[in-house]
Amino acid sequence: MGESHALFERMRHTRLVALLSPETAEECISAFEILESEGVVLEIALRSASAIDGIKAVRSRHPEALVLAGTVLTREQARFAIEAGAAGVVSADYIPDVVEECVKHDVMCIPGGLSDAGKQLVQKAALYTCSLEELRELHPHQWVYKLFPAFSRGRSRMDLASAWQGPYRGLTVLYTGGLDLLTLEAAAKADPSGVFCASALTRNLDKPDRMREDLREWRRVLDTEPPPTEQVRPGPDTGKGPGPRIVTFGELMLRLSPPQGERLRNTRGFQAHFGGSEANVAACLAGFGLPASFVTALPDNDLGDNALATLRASGVNTGDILRQGDRLGIYYLEHGSGVRPSRVVYDRAFSSLAGISPTSLDWELILEGASWFHWSGITPALGEGPAQALRAGLETAKQLGITVSVDLNFRKKLWTESRARAVMEPLMSFVDICIGNEEDPTRIFGLAPAGSDVEKGQLDSEGYRGLCRDLREAYGFQKVAITLRESVSASENRWSACLDNGEEFFLGPRYAIPILDRVGAGDAFAGGLIYALLMGKADPDALAFAVAAAAWKHSLLGDFNQADVEEVERLAAGNTTGRIRR
Repeated sequence: MGESHALFERMRHTRLVALLSPETAEECISAFEILESEGVVLEIALRSASAIDGIKAVRSRHPEALVLAGTVLTREQARFAIEAGAAGVVSADYIPDVVEECVKHDVMCIPGGLSDAGKQLVQKAALYTCSLEELRELHPHQWVYKLFPAFSRGRSRMDLASAWQGPYRGLTVLYTGGLDLLTLEAAAKADPSGVFCASALTRNLDKPDRMREDLREWRRVLDTEPPPTEQVRPGPDTGKGPGPRIVTFGELMLRLSPPQGERLRNTRGFQAHFGGSEANVAACLAGFGLPASFVTALPDNDLGDNALATLRASGVNTGDILRQGDRLGIYYLEHGSGVRPSRVVYDRAFSSLAGISPTSLDWELILEGASWFHWSGITPALGEGPAQALRAGLETAKQLGITVSVDLNFRKKLWTESRARAVMEPLMSFVDICIGNEEDPTRIFGLAPAGSDVEKGQLDSEGYRGLCRDLREAYGFQKVAITLRESVSASENRWSACLDNGEEFFLGPRYAIPILDRVGAGDAFAGGLIYALLMGKADPDALAFAVAAAAWKHSLLGDFNQADVEEVERLAAGNTTGRIRR
């Protein structure tokens, strides 16, 4: 269930929306916390200059929050609200540009007025390229309209809604304007499925106890109770629930690949995906049901919109993504096969993220309430701006007591080994959990495992036991995890990993893997390890889960690991036959 659909179902259940025109972002947090405890939805009106910051603040403090952005008048305002994290948009009238922007992101749009209920439904259906019947069945969160004003000078307009619901069967109507306890009772009787919105519900925000009393009076009229949290945001096992929040920071790129079996030098077509190490980790964790936020910069154009929508579709919180610059980085991937290795060509210079500065991001706000911050060695390799912005985030994370993990991710096409060491070593003092592949520590820190030849695919576990110890002693890491890939060919690898916690050394299970797409497997390992440790798994079990998550990723096209916890747990338990599940 997407956020808009979840919010729509919550509105239909609670039937109450509280409108707030905030003076500060903090007011939005306070209002949300009171309303959430009473089972009432918050709508933040964009007529306030603090509205967008307020939406961001709520999503930062409560990543699972489902809020509406109200009084949206332009396409630009709709885009800003969606990027800030609004799960639904309420406009002051039927504004086609606002509807179009919302449908582009599959975000619930609630236009309003005294007419045009049918026009907006027809436009939505056209934008989804479906019939009205299909819109109602497949996109129920768009089968909605606002009646404003519901009451004017003592006169009810409820008959208009009744007229709309004739041809547009099952239309959910949001009533606002002129509502108070007296008119609410009549309105609720006229439309037993109606949803009711009023600013009166937030007028006592400075008196929380009084505000709760007001909310309960309105609920008593509607005979509703607060919905259990799990009705709207299921728990981690189902992939959508609240839990410890993870923030990742890095670059998201467009990946273009020739069809498998074709080469970059002569292909005439490309398959498009989006990916990037830290984004891949965030998507993996969101798929496992944890709230994951990805921080980056994207251009304010159609490609940036597509990238943003892809992240949101994967369940990643995008509220802290900047829209700046003119370029989305691109990388071209030629899939290897057999004796022919895969190849990557980068076209990422002058990308939006490369132009970021240390002051571009409010790390205190971004990291507030987070449990974990993850980054990779790719980010500081992109230039001085990203490196300084990263350091500012690391300093804030340490001040807030947040666990920090790094995936070393050395990329020789981005920087030299000597430059990598000069930049990376000072950042290691912020790191608790160090993750790398079988050759990253050698490339960056000059530390090599004994008895191994990476190029020949010959890895000695005892050598990596010593390497883990050397890394811990040199940089003070709490844990070191190293993935162990033995390359038989571009089509077949043996895959495992090891972990050292300072007291014990663990070697994970070993999989023989036929490869469909290996890109993102290391990120799937990092995501799996972070998830398992946050869930309290013992280190050997966390390692087994992470190795299985990465093994699973090799079977999927694209950078993101599209796996849920049950699938990974099943593989980690030894179910490797791949038999069809009916």
